[in-house]
Amino acid sequence: MDHNRRVAVTLLSVGLVTVFYSLDSAATVVDLDEFAVVRNGTTIFDDSFNRNTTLNGGSGTNLPSGTTFSDGTPASYFVQGSIPETAANNGQAQLNAANGILRTQTPPSIPLIQIVNGNLRTGTDPAGPQSLTPANSFSVVGLFDVAVPSVVLGAYQIYLSNNIGQSPPGRGIQIKERQTDTGPVLQFQWNDNAGGLTIISQVALTPAELAEPQLENELSHDGASSDVVTALYAFGSGNTLASFNGILTALGSTDSSTDLFTPTLNWAQSGFEAIDPVPEPSSLAIIASGILGFGAVRRRKKA
Repeated sequence: MDHNRRVAVTLLSVGLVTVFYSLDSAATVVDLDEFAVVRNGTTIFDDSFNRNTTLNGGSGTNLPSGTTFSDGTPASYFVQGSIPETAANNGQAQLNAANGILRTQTPPSIPLIQIVNGNLRTGTDPAGPQSLTPANSFSVVGLFDVAVPSVVLGAYQIYLSNNIGQSPPGRGIQIKERQTDTGPVLQFQWNDNAGGLTIISQVALTPAELAEPQLENELSHDGASSDVVTALYAFGSGNTLASFNGILTALGSTDSSTDLFTPTLNWAQSGFEAIDPVPEPSSLAIIASGILGFGAVRRRKKA
């Protein structure tokens, strides 16, 4: 086999291995047991996902949550992808990245991801009865069955964001379990959707923590006199927030350089999601190079 043909074979093999590895890799899947929002000391929303239904949001749709806010008004999610709910284990929602949609992102974020998420519509009017703003204390809590994301940079998380349909884009913070090259971590991340990204804090997860059945993640804005939001987490057992026995530990807090709020976007909405990275088109370019190389070799032989 001459040099050109060997190069073509190598390029084609590497490309095929890369693509088929990515196709065969299992998607990140995690069960969310409960999602709740507390505002000014009152639980204004609590979803245990026990309705044996599926939230089919497709590319993005507002859907009834199946429960109400504490004042009796209907609550809805903006859903991307498909999220099945089951009454098993006191209610669960399955977040499966394979049931999500493709989304492109600007650097330094992952360029292309597959994401499934639900965003609770608490409102964008700072004076609204459910709005989450610097003027009130609030916390957002998600209780998950412990799972390890299936691929490097895969993650599941709860978040706060004021990037919902805004121009210019807003900001977001997330507390996430993420897979890395060195193993799973808990990560507190801030991103300015105009192009900035900061990992505020990160901690590697231990085998003992991963052996626990449940993980509680929380984002908490404790005082009306400050923009600071703190991320907290706890491992333990109990698949409802009322029965969960974990002890919350602070993972980190925002500061002036990682502020969630802006003067014009002085509110946040909360949600949950699972994310997997999608291989970049470079893999396809490698395959194309290999095929072109084969073609060149064959044409030369015919000549």
